[in-house]
Formats: sequence, C-alpha cells, structure tokens
Amino acid sequence: MPIIQPKVFIVLINWNGFSDTVECISSINKIFYSNYEIIIVDNGSENDFEKFENIYSNDIILIRSDVNLGFAGGNNLGIKYALKKNADFVLLLNNDTIVEPDFLDVLVKSGIEKEVGIIAPKILNYYFPKIIWSAGGKISWLGASGYSDGEGKTTEKFIENRYVTFVSGCCMLINKEIFSNIGFFDEDYFLYSEDTDLCKRVTDAKFKILFIADSIVYHKINTSTKRDISYLPIYYQTRNRLYFARKFYIKYLSIIMLYIYISMFLKSIIWTIMGQKNKIKAIKTAIKDFRNNNFGMKVFI
Repeated sequence: MPIIQPKVFIVLINWNGFSDTVECISSINKIFYSNYEIIIVDNGSENDFEKFENIYSNDIILIRSDVNLGFAGGNNLGIKYALKKNADFVLLLNNDTIVEPDFLDVLVKSGIEKEVGIIAPKILNYYFPKIIWSAGGKISWLGASGYSDGEGKTTEKFIENRYVTFVSGCCMLINKEIFSNIGFFDEDYFLYSEDTDLCKRVTDAKFKILFIADSIVYHKINTSTKRDISYLPIYYQTRNRLYFARKFYIKYLSIIMLYIYISMFLKSIIWTIMGQKNKIKAIKTAIKDFRNNNFGMKVFI
C-alpha cells in the first residue's frame, strides 16, 4: 500500500521577477516529492501576471495583487489560500532560488516530528555554490535581528541537523498548526524582519525550529532589492529592527536603540566618506518613521 504524502503548497512571491520565477518553477518540477501544488502570488508586478497566465494557467495557482504587499502581505495571501485548500504544510520559497530534487522529501520527513513548527534547508549561494548563505541561526536581542550561523562558510560546515531559533524566510516549511496557534506574518514589517518575528513567535509558543543539513536550496542573493533603490534594505532593516525590539524586548528597548544608533552612526561616517548620503537619509527616515509609528510600505520621493 503506497504511503500517503502530506499535502504541501509551495508559495512563490513574484515582483517583477518573471525569469527568476520561471527558473525556480522549472527546478521545482524536477523534485521527487509528488503531493504538492505551486502558488504564484504576483505582488503588483508591471506585466508579469499575464505572462504567467500564458504558460501556467492550467498547472499553477495564480493569485494577483494589484499592489505590492511586501514579503509579509504577499506570503499571507498564499498561506491563507493554501490553508483553505487543506494544506498540511506550506513551503515559503523565494522566487530567486533553485532547489535540489530531494530537498522537499527531506524536509517533510523531518517535519512530521511532533512539536516541530518550521523546518528549513541549508541555503547555498547560487553564484558560489560551495558557500553557505544560511544554515539556521539565532535571534540576537541586542541586535534585534536574526543571524545565520553559517553565512560565508563552506559547505563542509554545518553538516548535521540541529534545532535553532531562527531560519530565513527565503525557504521555510511550516506546519499548518503554526498558523492556527500564532497567526500569520506581521504585515507592518512589509519587508525584512518578518521572518525573525515569525520565528520568535513560533519558539515562544513552544514549537521547535529544525535546520536540515541534507536539504539543499540555492539562492540568488538580494535579487529583488537590487532591482530597487540601493538604500531600500537599509531603511527597512533599521526601522523594522526597532519595531521588533519594541514588540518583544520592551524591557531592554533603550539599550537596543542605543546599540543600533551607535552602529548606524559608525556606518554613516563611512557612507559620508564614500558620498553615499542617500543611505544616511534612509537611516534618519527609518528612525523617524519608527517613532511616529509609520509602518508598512515606504514610498521614497
């Protein structure tokens, strides 16, 4: 009698990244795992949705958002659809990734363990595939951020599975029970730190996060944000770290803010020397918006 595989919905967020998304889907279609469906959430792209309709209309679930909802909002759309269709697991996967054929089999097998809420693979640099980009990590209360232990190290490192407190939203397999227990991504982040927030809530709810060394994904690092203004990541990372700190570490907020301010001041000295004043402006705007509770998407003029 054949073993029944849990149902997995794979959610890809597309924002003007048609060619990357097509390459990602091509690699997914070669995986060994069979009980899955792909959801593309087109996040306010200029004309990608029509292209997807032309080539995937019968094979893939297409969800269109007329505006960019960010990483958090876009994924929430896909997650909620998957849950309505009785998903056992939801796999969040960056559209600028390529996967190994057995990556999902290995993740699902590990995810069946009781009390495991999130399972994540080893993520390698697409351009330098012997170099680790993410191998699980931890959340720093002082830095108010999640950090990957293996970033920049060779694939000979981090060869064993282990429980962690942080994994990147680039690729995470999430048990459906997580969403009924802690909810969805916090859309106030819009972009950056929403995965850290989710991991914090998962562990606070006594679920485990498991890193699986034998599941391999390759990531084209920062593909989406490179297409946008260079100071976009700096703005969101600064504002959202402060928001994360206030949300979870209010007791230490003054210490965390001082640490972040000093770090940004030192970086600002370097940016001034290099003539990158837009980055300094992004920092100031981020701090101002945090203090004024201006969250979500930021439009720079």
